[in-house]
Amino acid sequence: MKFFSRLVCRLLIASIALLPFSVQAGMIGTDQVVASAAAQANRDKVRDFVARADVAKQLETLGLSATNAQERVNAMTQEEVNKVAGKIDALPAGADNDGWWWAAGVIVVALIIWYFWK
Repeated sequence: MKFFSRLVCRLLIASIALLPFSVQAGMIGTDQVVASAAAQANRDKVRDFVARADVAKQLETLGLSATNAQERVNAMTQEEVNKVAGKIDALPAGADNDGWWWAAGVIVVALIIWYFWK
């Protein structure tokens, strides 16, 4: 048993002396973590947008399959993804009903003017 423990001790001494210790650790700043999380969130946002049924249908009418669109999103640089994600955020949330509201407003104003004119 004494022979085995001496052998292990000598191997440990030799490994400490011969093998380099080049391990370095550093602190990761909050800004780096937030930037990484935001970048992943933007990429997920663009992927989810391309995966939507109405968007996939529109892309197929333009000649681009859904799988090809996903591959193109995966191939985009982070700057391009951020740009597209910003445009997705700027899109209106619902359907474009501005024309109907203007028409309804014009009709209501016309009825009010007609009522008071008579």
